[in-house]
Amino acid sequence: MRRRLAGGAVLAVLWIACGWISFGMLRAGGSIATLGELVPSPMARGVFGSPPAWAVLVQCLTVIAVVTGFALISFWFARGGRTTFATGWITAVLIGFGIGAALDLGSFFAWLGDFGVRGALRTMGATQVTAWWAVTLGWIPALVAREPGDSRRAADAPPGRSPWFVVALIAAASLIALPIAAEAGHDATQQQLRVDQAQAEAAVDPDGAAPADPDAPGVPVPSAAPADGPSADGACTARTTTIMTPPPDAATGHRGQVLQLVNTSDASCTLDGYPDVAYGDQNGHLLDVAIDHGGSFMAQDPGPESLTLQPGDSAFAAIGWDANSMHGQLVASTVWVAVRPGEARLSWDMRLDIVPGVTVHVTAWQFGSSAAG
Repeated sequence: MRRRLAGGAVLAVLWIACGWISFGMLRAGGSIATLGELVPSPMARGVFGSPPAWAVLVQCLTVIAVVTGFALISFWFARGGRTTFATGWITAVLIGFGIGAALDLGSFFAWLGDFGVRGALRTMGATQVTAWWAVTLGWIPALVAREPGDSRRAADAPPGRSPWFVVALIAAASLIALPIAAEAGHDATQQQLRVDQAQAEAAVDPDGAAPADPDAPGVPVPSAAPADGPSADGACTARTTTIMTPPPDAATGHRGQVLQLVNTSDASCTLDGYPDVAYGDQNGHLLDVAIDHGGSFMAQDPGPESLTLQPGDSAFAAIGWDANSMHGQLVASTVWVAVRPGEARLSWDMRLDIVPGVTVHVTAWQFGSSAAG
C-alpha cells in the first residue's frame, strides 16, 4: 500500500508542479513563454484566474483524488498481488482521464441551462488535456509504485474492507467535490469581474449615478405593456410604424423630449391616444416612475384624438419632466416606447436625469413632426 500511495503522491506533485511551472513561464512572456508551451500542464479550469481560496481548494481536492485514486486503481489491477510498471502507467492515465472527465461533466451541467447542449459541449475539453498529460508523464509514478517480482501483498485487504474502503470513500468524495469547487471558483471569478466593471463605470460616471449592480433586485422592462383593449381595424401598430427619439431639450429646471412616429407601411393607419413609455435603469430593470397623460412645462397636451396617417405621414408626442440630481441614484439608462400599450416596445440606450419616484408627463399623439410644428 505504501508504494501505491507513494506513486500517487509523485503523480500529484508532478500534476501541481507542471501546472504552475507552465503557468509561470507563460506569464513571463517572451522566449520564456515560448518554452513554457512545451511544458505539459494538466491544470487550467478552476485554478488559474480563480480567487485564491477556490484555487487552493481545487488543487487540494485534485491532490487527494490523485493520491487515493492511484492507490485504489493500482491495487485493483494487482488484485492483491504486485503492481507492475505497466499497470502503474495505465493507472496514471486512468487518473488523468477521470479527473478531466469530472471537470468536463461539471462544466457541461453548469452551462447547460445557459447555452443548451451544443453550447455546453463547447465548454468541455479538460479530459483530453489531462489524459494526454498522464500518458506523457505517467511512467514516473509507475516506476515509484512498481513492486519487486517476488512481492506479494497478502496483508492488503480487498476493496470493501478497511483500509481500502476508507480510501475508496475519500477518492469518491474528492472526485465529486472537485468539479463543484472548480465551477464555484469560476462563478466567483465572474462575479468579481462584474463588480470590478461596475466600480470602473462608476468611477468615470460624470453624473455620479449609482454603479450598475448585476445582483440588484428588480423586474426587467417588459417588451410590451398590458393592452388597454383590443386594437381597432386599421390601427397603427409596431409593424406599420417606426418611432424616433431624438435627444431631450432643456429649460431651467425642466426637460422635454419629442417622440416622432412615421407610418412606414403602404396603407393608411389610424392613431388614437397616448404612446406607451417606460424606462430601464442601469441594471436593466424597470425604473419606478409615474407616467402622467397630460402636458408639462415643455409642451401642452391637446388630448387624444383619432388621427389617420397616410403612408409616410408622421405624428409626434412630447414628454416632459423636472430636472433631478442623479448622484447615487438609479437613473433612466434606456428609453422604451411603443405606439400604444399592448404593442411591442422599441428601446434606445439613453442616459436621462429621470430617477425613481418622479412623474413623467406624456402628451397624446398629434399631427406633425415636432412640438414646434
